Amino acid sequence: MKRILCLIESLGSGGAERQLSGLAVMLKQRGYEVEVWYYIKQEFYLPFLKENGVCGRYLSNAAKPRKRFFVLRKHIKAFKPDTIISYSASPSMIACLLKCLGSAFHLIVSERSTTQTITNRVKLRFFLYRWASHIVPNSSSQEVFIKQQFPKLKDKVSVIHNYVDTGLFTPSSDELPFDDETKIICVGRLVLPKNIPNFILAIAKVINKGYKVKVDWFGQDLYDDYSSECYKTLKEQSISNVFTFHEPSAFIQEEYTKADVFCLPSIYEGFPNVLCEAMSCGLPVLCSDVCDNPNIIQDGENGLLFDPYSVEDIADTIIRFINLDIDTKKTMGEKSRQIALSCFSPDSFINKYIAIL
Repeated sequence: MKRILCLIESLGSGGAERQLSGLAVMLKQRGYEVEVWYYIKQEFYLPFLKENGVCGRYLSNAAKPRKRFFVLRKHIKAFKPDTIISYSASPSMIACLLKCLGSAFHLIVSERSTTQTITNRVKLRFFLYRWASHIVPNSSSQEVFIKQQFPKLKDKVSVIHNYVDTGLFTPSSDELPFDDETKIICVGRLVLPKNIPNFILAIAKVINKGYKVKVDWFGQDLYDDYSSECYKTLKEQSISNVFTFHEPSAFIQEEYTKADVFCLPSIYEGFPNVLCEAMSCGLPVLCSDVCDNPNIIQDGENGLLFDPYSVEDIADTIIRFINLDIDTKKTMGEKSRQIALSCFSPDSFINKYIAIL
């Protein structure tokens, strides 16, 4: 059976890390020899790998950028993988360089977001992708971008959307009351694409118009300038009593089931992992009208879409949801669950990867 190396920067709490960890476990279950390597010591998903018999190997010597290429080349040469599956730009570029220099492994590079601007680094990345066997964006938006901007690569491109464990992420057995206070859950790192300050301003507008809401945001805090801006905005709006930032949860499925609605206010996304999870848990969704979101959310059916750049539109959309009758909210949640069951199947996900190994 083939030896597979899954290569990623870290095993932190993000969506890419979740998807790669799940992919590694599914490949292991199908009989492949699999290891996951990472070089930034964030290990949120390491216990998940260990529980499922997959080796997660931290390459400490590769933590320094100047040594990274040489350390990875040495270890990969010794491991002799038949296939490398790389998630995120840096591991993918290194793997492509190794192929350029004569390494014989089959290479699958995965694109996990939608490219917003074509920088020199982006040009270099896609230049190096000529040595990849397959390019796997997780969104139709990124597929279109690659084929339009780098047409010589179009025959290498295969979209594989994210999967969700619909057996783990299930609706609550207890019927939510949809009472006077609307409980909103958000999941995502505190980073610029998540559009958090605008979302905070929108929540403040909703409250100032007399509506009761409670927001719980789960995600990694990088303790940088953007994180500080988020907390500053929250303090300025004086809504810390109803808007709480939490650390990432290893049991996020339990948090979804406590909420009335899921909100994703990002200015851009790939194919949002957390959106799929929330839908699988039977939640209605409020999200930005960008990238692949309109392909997932049927406006007025299983959720509502808004302009992420307009604080007013975000606030109005939240109010529009609050004012829906209970039966409509329940129907939206049921529709979300139906879409998750039909579109985010783990079997479809793993079979598509196996087809290109």
